[in-house]
Amino acid sequence: MLIELKKTTKHSAYRRIPSILKRPFFGIMFVVFIMAIPDTPQAKVTGLCSNCHTMHNSQGGQPVAYDFDGTSFTPTATPKGNLLIYSCLGCHSATDGTTWKDSTTGAPIVFNTVEPTYNTVKGLAAGNFYWVKTDDTKGHNVFSDNPDDNLSVAPGDSGFSGCATNDCHTNFHATVSGSGFSQLDGKQGCTKCHMVDTAGPKGFHHANDGTGTKYVGSADQGWYRFLEGHMSGDGHGVAGVEDDDWEHIPSSDDHNEYLGFHDVDGGYGFGDLGHTMTAYCTGCHGVFHDNQGGPSPWLRHPSDARLPSSGEYANYTTYDPLVPVARPSLDGTVSATVTPGTDMVMCLSCHRAHGSPYYKMMRWDYASTTLSTALSGCNVCHTSKD
Repeated sequence: MLIELKKTTKHSAYRRIPSILKRPFFGIMFVVFIMAIPDTPQAKVTGLCSNCHTMHNSQGGQPVAYDFDGTSFTPTATPKGNLLIYSCLGCHSATDGTTWKDSTTGAPIVFNTVEPTYNTVKGLAAGNFYWVKTDDTKGHNVFSDNPDDNLSVAPGDSGFSGCATNDCHTNFHATVSGSGFSQLDGKQGCTKCHMVDTAGPKGFHHANDGTGTKYVGSADQGWYRFLEGHMSGDGHGVAGVEDDDWEHIPSSDDHNEYLGFHDVDGGYGFGDLGHTMTAYCTGCHGVFHDNQGGPSPWLRHPSDARLPSSGEYANYTTYDPLVPVARPSLDGTVSATVTPGTDMVMCLSCHRAHGSPYYKMMRWDYASTTLSTALSGCNVCHTSKD
């Protein structure tokens, strides 16, 4: 017998309290159990299971799960995988421009259906898919109903053997099938990077990522932002220190920290670069991390290159969240200091991971015809160009 049936606004979550808990003994034991739960802040999913899951996708004869078309939510009678109510994008979206964190689940918002207005960068650390929905030159296109109009393969695609015949990395909007890798088939959009269901029987969203510290660096913790490689074993996930508000309000001493590995020979892949964000990006963009020429000219992206400790670069000493650097080691703390000669340039020094208002998901308007605007991020490192 149910004594409560409550429906929320966006989340059609039904809270059920069995009447047995009304009986004195069971009621007391229930309270004792709740009080015994530790109140240490954790980054794992918390709250009612029904905020995210539904057992039967039916309540009062009506569907509980929702489809999300990039604009609005529509009830669907088709069950979703893992008993979920929403897709990844549906759970991490908002239909206004001011919401940066879901009020029910606490999930970070990565897609606002109208232009986001929060903070100076109009998005969280990885940016926002708002701009990608209308112009897929501005980020990773994760929309299944919106095929990529500009790219047929990932820029810098390395064509690793085993992937060349059915390259799952080619376009994010497409669903993988017949890849030869069981953990990849059925992946589409977000799940091609965020391997949300491979950390043990519970999946990454239930991992104690960052318990007691904001450093995340193992499969048990869910890796950093659930970014795991397609294979299992050591070296196939991203380590980092995660800002507790995902850089909603970043500053020199309040931001994400990224691990880096100085790449001296131009190798690429997890095996060479370890638990770094750059290593993860090589899964699609490997050529950008391989030396294409000798010392002069040096024809490659400067990812994994140490920031020079002389000349104009030596002046970048106070961390600017607009142009993050990678560190050779992480200890769970956040530093406001940049150390030229030690800290490194990486992929996210110039790009947002999801999308941005700018061409090729740049962190600033590099394509602007106004020089000062185009250089607004460049001159953080290239200080003499200011």
